[in-house]
Amino acid sequence: MRISSAFLPLLATTQTCLGFIAAPASQSSLRLPVPDLISSDSRSRRHRHGVSSGSRLSVSAASTEVGAPGTADLPWSELGFEFRPTKSHLRMVYRDGKWGEAELVESPYLNIHIGATALHYGQSCFEGLKAFAHDDGSVYMFRPDENGKRINNSGKRVMMPEIPVSTFIQACNDVVKDNIAYVPPYGSGGALYLRPLLFGSGPRIGLQPAEEYTFIVLVIPVGDYYKGGLAKPVDGLIVEDYDRAAPLGVGAAKVAGNYAADLIPNMEAKAKGFPICLYLDAATHTMVEEFSTSNFIGIDNENKRYVTPKSPSVLPSITNKSLQTIAKDEGMSVEQRDIVVAELEDFDEAIACGTAVVVTPVGSLTRLDANGDEAAKYQFTEDVGETTRRLYDQVRSIQNGEVEDRHNWNFKVE
Repeated sequence: MRISSAFLPLLATTQTCLGFIAAPASQSSLRLPVPDLISSDSRSRRHRHGVSSGSRLSVSAASTEVGAPGTADLPWSELGFEFRPTKSHLRMVYRDGKWGEAELVESPYLNIHIGATALHYGQSCFEGLKAFAHDDGSVYMFRPDENGKRINNSGKRVMMPEIPVSTFIQACNDVVKDNIAYVPPYGSGGALYLRPLLFGSGPRIGLQPAEEYTFIVLVIPVGDYYKGGLAKPVDGLIVEDYDRAAPLGVGAAKVAGNYAADLIPNMEAKAKGFPICLYLDAATHTMVEEFSTSNFIGIDNENKRYVTPKSPSVLPSITNKSLQTIAKDEGMSVEQRDIVVAELEDFDEAIACGTAVVVTPVGSLTRLDANGDEAAKYQFTEDVGETTRRLYDQVRSIQNGEVEDRHNWNFKVE
């Protein structure tokens, strides 16, 4: 299939958006077979079960099958979290009740019908995950099985077809393999960010699901979201005059519209000097829900408690799920429950967690009155908290292959 290329520069306006820049022109694509379901035994072999000092290979030896990571001509030490052109993206189309063959496509543009349901009715959902180079030159994806499950939960909520989890993992594997040169090298602090996207590409004018769907996985080399790996705590604003999601709405699905709804409050908060927004429950505005693009975690160090909201309108974060497991491993009590706003006073540390940054330490949360004056301020640590730092270091060490992968979260690219 030939797809024409052109240039369409777009520029990101905040740290929470991806800025699009021109990609090199190309018209070629490579068809790949749609994989059969992978057996549990086969899938288990894709995990990394730990690192042994006696089994390390040289970079060249470990890289012969898929190629060497970090060989693209990029300023690896200067990468931020923004769009950069790569070799290809993967594309699959669903027609006549089944998924077609996967293709690796070098053009960064899509030819989409003007009546596509994604454009008119928001029939679109996406994911975010990362692949990391290890010190032996191998490359691993972090928990793609969980992303495969979540994209299906999101798609189901807006009536889109299921992608078998094994097919999802294989698609991610193949696009990373084709773009292996763009995986930041071990020690750079970077990763290859994967953005799987599923959307209605068939035409409908009446409100109903499409008959055709397109699934793509694009990849972007990214550095630390904040220079140095873990930023100093940021000040957050408790949002009063907007809601992120209705109690029985689509807040628990990673659909595109959830993020569009945050654009105005996000920009307004930044204009007031707050880099991050915290939303409350839409029904009563008395309980903590989540940040704009991240889950909320409260840490009580004295009682070794890790507390995070449990709500049907909060997106279940894979990062949060991972951090909860690590916290339990370290003997902390993990609580998923309602958190009333006043309980913010009980936490020593507050965290926003997500794929892009792993954790963002929050130094304070401010609530404004109707006149825009400070009504309440909940103060946490001035520097990165001890628990925040420990959780961050542990999950990053697992992702980088520097400690034992006790829970089999890493999937090898092969």
